[in-house]
Amino acid sequence: MKITYLPTIHPRSKSVRDTGSNSRMRDITRDVVYKNEWNSNLAEEVKKLFDEKAADWSTTRNIPARGVPVLDAFERGEVHGKRVVDLGAGTGLATQILVKKFENVIALDISKEMIKNSVVLETPQVCADGSRLPFASNSIDVFLAMNMILFPKEIERCLKAEGFLVWVSSRGSDTPIYLSPEEVVDLMSTNSEFSWSGVSAYALEGSWLVARRQLPASANCA
Repeated sequence: MKITYLPTIHPRSKSVRDTGSNSRMRDITRDVVYKNEWNSNLAEEVKKLFDEKAADWSTTRNIPARGVPVLDAFERGEVHGKRVVDLGAGTGLATQILVKKFENVIALDISKEMIKNSVVLETPQVCADGSRLPFASNSIDVFLAMNMILFPKEIERCLKAEGFLVWVSSRGSDTPIYLSPEEVVDLMSTNSEFSWSGVSAYALEGSWLVARRQLPASANCA
C-alpha cells in the first residue's frame, strides 16, 4: 500500500467557502504536473494573482484552525530534520509553526508582496520560482508544500535521501491548488528512481500527506 491512512483525530468539517475545484488555479496546478505547461507567462500570472491578494491575505487566514493540519502532519507523520523549507509560504502562516519546531527554516514564495507582508520576521524569506529552487541538490530535510503547485523534479533533486515532503491542503479537495495524496505519491515516484509512499489523514477542513522515498535497506544503512 503506497499510502497508509490514519484515523481522524481532529473531526472533519466542511469549508463554508466556495469550492476551488473549478478555479483557474486548479487548472494551472493540474496542467503543470500532467502537461508540463509551466512557463514564464504562467509564472507571471500566478505571481500577479498572489501579489494582488497579499495585503489582506492574513486577515481571515491567520487563525489557529488553519494550522491544525500542519501540526497533525508533522506530529503523526513523525517528521524530523534540521533544514526545512516552506514552499509557497505566502505570508508565513505555516512558517510561524515551523520556526517553533525546527532550527533552520526558510520561507519561499514566488510573490514579493506576500513576502513583504509576512507575519514571520525571524527566518530567511526567499522570493523564487518553485520550478527552479535556489538550493543545492540533496540539501533539504523537509519540504512543506501547503496549497502549493507541485514541482516533483525540483523536490526530488533538493531533498535528502531520507527527507520528507509534507503536502497540506487547507480545505481538502476544495482547495484551489489541490492534488490528492495518491496523485502526489504517484507523481513523486514517476520523477524518482525510487517509489514513494506516505501516511495521510484529514484534519478539520484540511487534509495532509507525509511522503518519503522507499529506500532499499542498503541505502538506509549507507
